[in-house]
Amino acid sequence: MDHLFTVDGRTATPISRTGLAAEGLLERQHLQEWVIAHPQVLGESVLVITAEYDRWADTDGVPARDRLDVLGLDATGRLVVVELKRGTADRDVHLQAITYTALVSRFDLDTLTQAHRGFLLRRGQALDIDACRQRLLDHVDGEWSPELLQRPRQVIIAADFPKQVTHSVVWLSEMGIDIDLVQVGLWRVEGSLVAGFTKVYPTPEVEEFTLTPARVEGEAAAKKLQERSRSRNAVHVLIGAGLLPDGTRLLMTPPEVSPPGPMTLPSHWSGTLTESPTPLPGSPTTSSRA
Repeated sequence: MDHLFTVDGRTATPISRTGLAAEGLLERQHLQEWVIAHPQVLGESVLVITAEYDRWADTDGVPARDRLDVLGLDATGRLVVVELKRGTADRDVHLQAITYTALVSRFDLDTLTQAHRGFLLRRGQALDIDACRQRLLDHVDGEWSPELLQRPRQVIIAADFPKQVTHSVVWLSEMGIDIDLVQVGLWRVEGSLVAGFTKVYPTPEVEEFTLTPARVEGEAAAKKLQERSRSRNAVHVLIGAGLLPDGTRLLMTPPEVSPPGPMTLPSHWSGTLTESPTPLPGSPTTSSRA
């Protein structure tokens, strides 16, 4: 919990904390507008594409009733799905955010362009469709990637989060799903209201000691699978080139413990022949190792 004070020299006076509901502030009319006006609370370099998006429909063409609070686009080319709660988040708020994330993961550039144009028109900004498309393209550093659009990140903003949400979000993050929890606080200072946004998860400590090892383990597993696939492919190449006669036996050893030998093999695979393959015409003869 944040502790704020007004200070006068050596005197520090606590500032009374309040809440959006207590001050008569609403989710859509107030909190949502703060986020749209200051998208930096969602992360670095986020462009708001749309808000209150409800243009979903099932395969029968029946409109769905879900309404996405805010949808953004960051400079890496990933979508940012934002769920807002002015009070304590519901116990299943993360499931709601995941549902929206799954829905927008199917969006393409044309869908996003249409949504952004409609959003700007509702706010009194008239841009043609080509200008809206270019605005999205210009916001992304580098090439537009449809693959990155399929992996949105999520930001849930609320006054507080129950343990069911924080526990689930930690596990989901370790499984590779990016979810930020941002706490919105409100204080009354000398007749004025002061709002603050604090990212409570992931924290730098968690990123260093929890997320990073988990991701490193995942990367190591993926690398191991890739190396196994490459080793298998290397054998196929040798067989296809006729360098390994039928019955040739191979001894596979990890690259880091590969014994020195006269044969030069790919860095991801090394092996020794127990029988000498038939040499190519004009090639030097290499003795085999038992």
